[in-house]
Amino acid sequence: MVPWRAPGATHVYHQYTVRVPSGVDRDQVVARLNQRGVGARVYYARPIHMQPVFEARGTYRGLHLPETERAAREVLSLPVHPGLTTDERDLVAREVNAAC
Repeated sequence: MVPWRAPGATHVYHQYTVRVPSGVDRDQVVARLNQRGVGARVYYARPIHMQPVFEARGTYRGLHLPETERAAREVLSLPVHPGLTTDERDLVAREVNAAC
C-alpha cells in the first residue's frame, strides 16, 4: 500500500518501511535482498518501550505490548529516494516478493 498523502502536500519518503508476512523470517528477507543488490535495512528492531535508556530508568517496567513487539520483529525498510527509476522500483518490488 502506498502511504497516504494529504492534498497539496508532498512526502519526503525518507524510509519506506514494510512488514513481512506472518511466518516469514524478516532477517532472512533482509539478507536475501542485500545479496540481490537491494539495500534493505532494519531500523526499528527494538520497540521504544524496550530501548535501553527506558529500561534503565524503569519507565516502562513490566509493560508488555505484544503487537508492538511483533511489528518490531517483522518490519524492514526499503530503499527509496527521488532518483529511483521505475525499473529500479520494479526490481525492488520483484525482489521483495521473491524473498517473502
